[in-house]
Amino acid sequence: MPDYLHPGAYIEEIPGGPRPIEGVAMSTAAFIGETRRGPVGEPVLIRKFDDFVKQFGAIESETDVMGLALQAFYLNGGEAACICRLAASTSTASNSSTAILGEGTGTNPVLSVMASTPGSWGNDLRFKIIKPDSDSPTFSLSVGELVDGEYEEREIFEALSMNTGSERYVISVVNGDSEFVQLTDEVTKTDYCEASVVGTSVTLASVMNYLNDSNNDRSLTINLNGMGFRRVTLPDNPVIDVDSGGIPSGAAISSAIEDAIASAFAIDPATISVSRDSNRFTIATTLGAGVADSGTEILLHDSEMLGALGITSDTATIVRGVTKVIPQQMPGTSPVAGVGIMLEGGDEAPPDVGHYISFYENILCDYPDVSILVLPGASWDGGPGQAKVEVSISHCEKMKNRIVIVDPPGGTELTNQAEVFALGLPTSSYAALYYPWVNLFNPLYHPDKASNPGKTVTIAPSAIAAGVWSRIDRDRGVWKAPAGVETRLAGAVSLEFQVDTQAQSQLNPVGVNCIRKLPGLGSLFWGARTLATVANPEWRYIPVRRTAIYIEESINRGIQWAVFEPNDHPLWSSLRTTIDAFMQGLFRKGAFQGNSARDAYFVRCGLGDTMTSSDIAVGQVIVLVGFAPLKPAEFVILRIQQKVGEVR
Repeated sequence: MPDYLHPGAYIEEIPGGPRPIEGVAMSTAAFIGETRRGPVGEPVLIRKFDDFVKQFGAIESETDVMGLALQAFYLNGGEAACICRLAASTSTASNSSTAILGEGTGTNPVLSVMASTPGSWGNDLRFKIIKPDSDSPTFSLSVGELVDGEYEEREIFEALSMNTGSERYVISVVNGDSEFVQLTDEVTKTDYCEASVVGTSVTLASVMNYLNDSNNDRSLTINLNGMGFRRVTLPDNPVIDVDSGGIPSGAAISSAIEDAIASAFAIDPATISVSRDSNRFTIATTLGAGVADSGTEILLHDSEMLGALGITSDTATIVRGVTKVIPQQMPGTSPVAGVGIMLEGGDEAPPDVGHYISFYENILCDYPDVSILVLPGASWDGGPGQAKVEVSISHCEKMKNRIVIVDPPGGTELTNQAEVFALGLPTSSYAALYYPWVNLFNPLYHPDKASNPGKTVTIAPSAIAAGVWSRIDRDRGVWKAPAGVETRLAGAVSLEFQVDTQAQSQLNPVGVNCIRKLPGLGSLFWGARTLATVANPEWRYIPVRRTAIYIEESINRGIQWAVFEPNDHPLWSSLRTTIDAFMQGLFRKGAFQGNSARDAYFVRCGLGDTMTSSDIAVGQVIVLVGFAPLKPAEFVILRIQQKVGEVR
């Protein structure tokens, strides 16, 4: 409240009515399991199949259950999907067996290349180092694959630098932008120092010994005052001046360095000053009046040579401007220029039930927008897949805001209740099961290929169901049963097993949602029950459970403002008004039974109604919300009576 301290007009903003509650999204499906590549244990939100291909790889075989499931999901109306790749910790990423070597006579590696994520997919990758010329301090990195014996480029990064201060520093650029590889710097970490400190004493004898060895590289790459990097080669065996006492003065070496730099940059040697004190050489420039010194950058090709001269990361000297000593070696040219350097050693180990448990407890629980779980490759098969389904159902029951779509075992025909009971299916309202598996067009089939897979591929129905749920949610709402003539399966060629009326009369009562192929209608979902059909008939239907989740989650997120508000009549009234407005909106959309709002829902909150004094004393506000859910018309009964004419 403002303080009214002086006469005048005061403006105050006051709430105009109940705070609106927005309905939560109910169509985000988490696909959990194995993929060819991609980040492990990190949900990645995608909105179209091309996004999946870009990050997790294209479908390359009929065993790619995740890729086939995602394709079916989007084909049948799916929108948002969280891809959750799981893999055992023993999985490894492909890497270069030989790290990129430094240029010149040195053999120390400067970079290692590794596939961006674990898995054998990276074993198909290759890379090349491309340099415009031998003296250039920049280079390009090409990443590709070997296709029919030929190198096929996938991405390229140009004008890369080994200078840690550069905007094109190779590690930063590649690791930030590459979809395929990550780089590791193999240079000793202390070599990154760009210091300006005085180091240890350098003897002229060490310089002479180095320069007199014909096996040593005598070149530097220098950027002198922003003139660009150029190769500077020192002379062999320079003459050493000695004083009257026979002690080397170093003047000849300083002069030789000056001449070499001047020659490389085609400038007057008088503008270069190389001096030596007791423990270092200093490169300085003499410029005209008003000309700024932008500093001298030195790329070390051979750290031993620079050490002999005393110009190292520990002895760089600021003269005028900044002198940067960059001791990283430059990568050499790709040793296999035609097909590049191969990555190898990548491997993936499948996740076990423990990885699913850890993922649910530590990661997926923090993603409240996920409302559907799909487990490609894990069916109720009595083995490891079933254990993964069981922990997934436990996760859903704990979270109470999502449902897992369970797949029956492939190749198993169900015709009666005895066969269903033999499977030992769970009885949970947070799980639903569809039967049978579906034959879709095989995306790998091509009529012109000599060796072709089959025209169709059989996949589990859960991904298709998730897509249909998403489509019905968007078109009709979560309260509409995802079954009936609106649920025609896109891309379905046939069903693994045919379900007739007699079989469905056995399967439907025990919670098996049948997929049927009906004349003139195609393949349809012809059931909308949860697996709680027998154990908990109140939550028998999928739309009832999902409508309850929708209401609970929407109200929960929409009344967070009430926390720590004074627990009294104004708060209770505001909560009733806010929630009633939300429920009234759903009623108008046809989400509830009843001809009037009174028949469809109620919202209660107050002392003596939903709360006692003890509840208020411990800080509790209790709101009771009830609704009359719409239940699908499973049995449409026509009673026909013949009118018998009266005899007169």
